[in-house]
This record gives sequence, C-alpha cells and structure tokens, in this order.
Amino acid sequence: MKEDKVSILIVDDVPENITILKNLLGTEYKLKAAVSGKKALEIAKQKPQPDLILLDVMMPEMDGYEVCKILKSSEDTKDISIIFQTSNNTPLDEQKAFELGASDFITKPFEPEVVKSRIKTRVRVLEERKKLEKQLQTLNDAKALPISEKEIEQLIALGETNEIEFKSTLRKNLYTQKNEARIENQCLKTVVGYLNCKGGYLLVGIDDDGKALGLTADNFKNNDKLLLHWFNLLKETVGADLIKFIESEILNYKGEQILFVKCDSAPKPVFFSRDDEEYFYVRVGNSTQSLKPREMLAYIDNHYGSDR
Repeated sequence: MKEDKVSILIVDDVPENITILKNLLGTEYKLKAAVSGKKALEIAKQKPQPDLILLDVMMPEMDGYEVCKILKSSEDTKDISIIFQTSNNTPLDEQKAFELGASDFITKPFEPEVVKSRIKTRVRVLEERKKLEKQLQTLNDAKALPISEKEIEQLIALGETNEIEFKSTLRKNLYTQKNEARIENQCLKTVVGYLNCKGGYLLVGIDDDGKALGLTADNFKNNDKLLLHWFNLLKETVGADLIKFIESEILNYKGEQILFVKCDSAPKPVFFSRDDEEYFYVRVGNSTQSLKPREMLAYIDNHYGSDR
C-alpha cells in the first residue's frame, strides 16, 4: 500500500471544504476532487477508479444519497467504499446512509483526528480486501483441478466471502438426519449465484467455521455415485450447456474428503430451474440472493449488456 497509494475522491460542492480535506490528508493518499454529483460519477467510472469516496450529502441537482445509490447499483462501481460527510447527523440520516451501502459517516464541521481515524480504518479494510483479491486471483490462475491441500487451507482461511462459501453437506439435513432437496438447493443456488457474478468456490463438507466435516453424512455408496448425483443436479437446474463453466472434484483435506466446486462467470444469464420454478440468483456479500423481476432485468442489462 505504501508504494501504491490509496486513491480518494473528495466530493463537495463547497471548494473550501475540499481544500480543508486536501490539507488534512496531505500526501499520504492520492487525491481527486469533484464539486458535483455528476462529476463524481464520471470520475468514479474512470480507470484507475478511486478506492474510497468522501461524499457530501447536501449538494444541488444531485445529492450524495442519489450518487451513492447510482454507484452501488452499477457492477463497475459497487465495490468502491463510500464515507458520507454532512452536517446532518441524526440517526435517520445515518440509517439511510448505511442502507444505501455507505461504509461510514462523518459529520461537519470536520474534527481532524476523527476524519483521519475513520479513513485509516477504511484503508485497513481496503488492504485486507486487496489481499483477499490477490489470493483469489492466484487460485483462479490455476485453472485445472485438483488444487493442493495447502491451497485449500489458504482458501478456507479467508472465510466465507462474495466468492467463497462453505456447506456442511450436499443433501443431508444434519438436524433431521434426512436427505432433503432443500439442502441440495442451497448448494445449487450458490453455484447459480457464482455463474451470474464473477465466479467463486463452493466447498461441501466444510462447516461455517471452516472445519472439515467430510462427506460421509451424505451416505453415498462411493465418490463416483456422489459426483454422478451432483452432475445430474447441475444438468437439471442450470442445463448441460453450462456445466463447462463448473469444475467439480472430490479432494482430500484434513483427513476428510470434500466436494470442491470452482465456478467461472457464465457468458449469459443463468436461471435456477427446479420443480417447475425458475429463480435468478446473484451473490451479495457472503450470501446468495434472489432478485425480483425488475431487479433482475436491471442486473442483466448492466451485467451482460456491456463488456465485462
């Protein structure tokens, strides 16, 4: 991070406030500025993008809330961290900011040490995220399965994220001790979410804490039977033509065997289809969510309507 400075975009319609923040942040960060929401959106889309945006709320024509909403709804800018800055510091203002996806909230007039502290906290988060992305890229560069046990351990150590998810079993409900389609669906939904986003990893036989449980609870006669069952599920729910974007293998980890699934991003929208029902899933944070029709159309238009 020292060699590659964090880039911060300061957005405020009052030039004096921009000057104050520039003087306060000094040479520690790479700084850009915009005096309107429209200009901020233009800069945010330019490469290289800012890592962090200090966004004023009260601005003419387009306020900070609207700017944040647009940024977070775009696949290209949704991951940029946003800190709101405003003289409105009521609980409702803060609630609205966080609901829109802001990372933090700074009140005016600026308290220099508070501003520095809040930004340093976000920078630490950005450093961890970049570290995670680098580790994931290293694993993505290794296209063929299987991967080594050490690489699996490194992946699990990252915990569940937008691109990593653990499932204890493939079909067995550990509470009822029965095989249930609902449990299978949880795994399949994750895969569909990955296909509709940037891809990712599904590890079956690993609990939420990253502990290896293995696959014995699913009670398949052998590994071939388990993989055959899994491939049939994929054909049924996503279609045979999309299986080429999914790599599945049973690997050894910590004395147990786990189902390791690596998904690439699909070139077209993928629907979860089972029991005469269709759903459109995407990854949001470390979970998989179904989009409503209007949300789905907007996502597809944004995600597949241009080069990714």
